[in-house]
Order: sequence, then structure tokens, then C-alpha cells
Amino acid sequence: MIDTQNRREIRVTTDGAAGPYIMIPLNQLSQVRERLDQHAIRYWVDPDAISLDGNPAVAVINLGLSENAKAVQAILDDAA
Repeated sequence: MIDTQNRREIRVTTDGAAGPYIMIPLNQLSQVRERLDQHAIRYWVDPDAISLDGNPAVAVINLGLSENAKAVQAILDDAA
């Protein structure tokens, strides 16, 4: 799955202490949530979107420690 802002692949990040997470443009939130729901991935979305230096807002999807970051990445990579 491609990030519409930077035209790069959406990546699952694993550098957080609370577990893996995904940062995506707010306008792609429903698309990514639908993909995660289709695969029964447990997640929660931070209630506040972040906008830095006037850039479009970014949403953070937290996957938690119980989710396999590599498996979630494969699900996102498989999306058209």
C-alpha cells in the first residue's frame, strides 16, 4: 500500500515501546482500517491526528505487542 503524501510504501514501525504502529495520511485511515479489519488485526487509532509544519494530518494506528509486525507489513504490501 502506498502513502499518498510521500509516494512511499506504508511501513509498520517497530521502534515504539508500546508495540508496532503505522503512521498514515489521515485521508487513508479508512482504507488501512478496512484492510486490517479484513484480516482480523487488532489495533486502535490515536484520537488525535498530527500535523507538522503545515503538512497534511497524519494518523497513528497502534497495533500493540500481541500483533506480528511482519505479518501486518505483508498485509499492507499485498494491498493494491
